[in-house]
Amino acid sequence: MDARAASGAMSTAVLGAGGATPDGGSAAAAPSVSRTFGNIYLAGQSSGSGVLKLGANGLSWKAKETTRTLALARSEVSSISWLRATRGWQVRVAIRGGASIRFDGFKDSDYSGLATFFPATLGLPLTRAKQAVRGWSWGEVAINRASGSLEFRTGNGAEGNAGRVLSSPAAAQDATAAAANARMEDAFEVALGSVSNVQMPSKNELALDFHVDDTAARQDECLVEVRFHVSDETRAASLYESIKSRADTSAFAGESICTFLDMPVIVPRGRYDVDLFPNHVKLHGKSVDFKILYSSISRLFLLPKPDGQHVAFVVSLDPPIRQGNTMYPHLVFQFDLEDAIDARLQLSAEELSSKYNGKLAATERGETWRVFSKVVRHLSGTSLHMPKSFLTSRGHRAVRTALGANEGFLFFLDTSFFFVNKPPTYIRFDDVEEIDFRRLDVDRRFDMHVSVSGSGTGAFLFSNIDRSEFDAILRFLDGKGVPIEHVEALRAGNVGGGGAGSGSGVAAAIGAVDDEDDEDESSDEDFDPTAAPKPRHDDDDGGGGDDAAADAMDDDADSLADEALPEEDMRPKKKSKS
Repeated sequence: MDARAASGAMSTAVLGAGGATPDGGSAAAAPSVSRTFGNIYLAGQSSGSGVLKLGANGLSWKAKETTRTLALARSEVSSISWLRATRGWQVRVAIRGGASIRFDGFKDSDYSGLATFFPATLGLPLTRAKQAVRGWSWGEVAINRASGSLEFRTGNGAEGNAGRVLSSPAAAQDATAAAANARMEDAFEVALGSVSNVQMPSKNELALDFHVDDTAARQDECLVEVRFHVSDETRAASLYESIKSRADTSAFAGESICTFLDMPVIVPRGRYDVDLFPNHVKLHGKSVDFKILYSSISRLFLLPKPDGQHVAFVVSLDPPIRQGNTMYPHLVFQFDLEDAIDARLQLSAEELSSKYNGKLAATERGETWRVFSKVVRHLSGTSLHMPKSFLTSRGHRAVRTALGANEGFLFFLDTSFFFVNKPPTYIRFDDVEEIDFRRLDVDRRFDMHVSVSGSGTGAFLFSNIDRSEFDAILRFLDGKGVPIEHVEALRAGNVGGGGAGSGSGVAAAIGAVDDEDDEDESSDEDFDPTAAPKPRHDDDDGGGGDDAAADAMDDDADSLADEALPEEDMRPKKKSKS
């Protein structure tokens, strides 16, 4: 039993590409080098269905509707089990060290093929797990130290209360207890990391509370409490201490590590007090609160807006949070460029040194956008991405455009697009099937149509982009290898057009063309919205890791000021009134 189980799970259909035939005929055939299964779920997660690929080197899973991926090498897998689950049948993959991952959504007919495939490719048998199906509520609670989980097992096939014999430590030494232990079957298990609090309402009772995660999908049923009655008081006290020492109870252990008051959030709109805890973040608004586990944060983005006055900080979530019927896969904070703050972290010197490798100070001072992004990044352990190599004709990192009826800014990162503010949209270059530039015969504006795969939305139309930005966009995307329709004609037109914004060469080259119909992000180096644009080199491949780029910012809150313009040029220039 997982801490999160989807309701109505028995109605999901499964497509098994390369699975066994219903009559089991494929079991006798030689196993394929690889197998692919569609509509497979990560049990206990809200990532939706995905595609599971099995091969001689290991296995990988990729969500269909989100960017979540998972990969396991052959050397990491210690055992593989087959068991009944909520969506039919489940494959439990045990990882060396004790943890396990469950893939849900297999058919009964897939067993014979997999039972042949796994021994031949991974060298591991597919064993049928013993599962409790009688619905007994008594049994044995055990702590699996290696996997960090709590396991509940019950007896099977014995007369009377055979399942109760293990409730006493002394009875476990008895031969009868040993025989009963051999008949024990798995009832359920829960990860102790998901336990938020453990109490003893009485000497014989244990109450476990679980984290309530606002990123759970609407159809998910979340486990919030489990209670155990233990007849032996000594055993109950021992079990309480074991669970308490391994449970993640920091959410209720006192004050947060740091609190940021009245933070401006534009998606979902409002001002929130942000409390940062060791394992999660809380957002307190006037009418709604959110609680988000750090494990649900997939990416962080720091985006300087072309207005020269604001910086957007985006927190990408997988799975997203929800408010009513609205899902929010991205939280968008917006900070004034010059607002400053002093943030005191409730962490000891030992914690700052050992847990966070000296990247955080007891008191962080500086611009609010810099301090907030730095603290969130290190507490969550998530990569921070920033624009690096793209520059517009005006030296900005983004172009003004509209997505549908919503105006905003489109940022060009080294491996993706990101559009802010509404709706915040993340598009990986790897998911782009083709880009079609439209209305190029218009003097002042043009549109960019982006066709994507692997997403619920098949295309995005970014309209009304300033004509002077076309050359910079074309050079950047062409240099990144992004598929562009009629790219040869566009290149030729770009050369003969006489410079950015002229458009005459492009229009002449493609005049006969009809308007037809985001892995981690490689890190972009740290930026300063006030810094002078760096010259682009043809051999700049945008390399560099996330940690190296973000660590450069973390070494000193003012480290980027050395690259900035002189003081008199650092403030955004006000537009002159005509």
